[in-house]
Amino acid sequence: MEKLDPVLEKLHWRLTKIRQTRVGDVMNRKVITLDVKDLLATAARTMVENKINGIIILKEGKPYAVLSSWDLLHVSYIESFSDKMDYLRTPLEELIEQPRLHYLKPTDSLDSAARLISQHGQRTIPVLDDNGELVGVISKTDLIKAYHKLLLESEALP
Repeated sequence: MEKLDPVLEKLHWRLTKIRQTRVGDVMNRKVITLDVKDLLATAARTMVENKINGIIILKEGKPYAVLSSWDLLHVSYIESFSDKMDYLRTPLEELIEQPRLHYLKPTDSLDSAARLISQHGQRTIPVLDDNGELVGVISKTDLIKAYHKLLLESEALP
């Protein structure tokens, strides 16, 4: 059997590793959540204090929606032109009009995560087990770090 060119061999290794790596391998198990009854101000403070761009919002203890830093920026912009809205006292449920919860399972591939992030522009994705329980979260940053780590590992190959 003919030996592959070293460049092609590294590329093949990298693609194989990417396809074998699962969301559960790179997800963050420390998930920060808020309830739909919590205030927008609480969400903003939580994001800043934890240096995150998204929070999983729960309703009746179950994942309901993802609130992004972009959502908060949008609301603060709207509030600046409204004399009816009070950003500090607005519950999250008033912001979330039509929840769309895009999620992954721990067994999904990194390709699936990249596809979901690309299709929906969602920076933070909840990871749910087969029972619909929240077991982790994967962010755009987590995905980039995982791909970078695989790139470095492939470059270290002989």
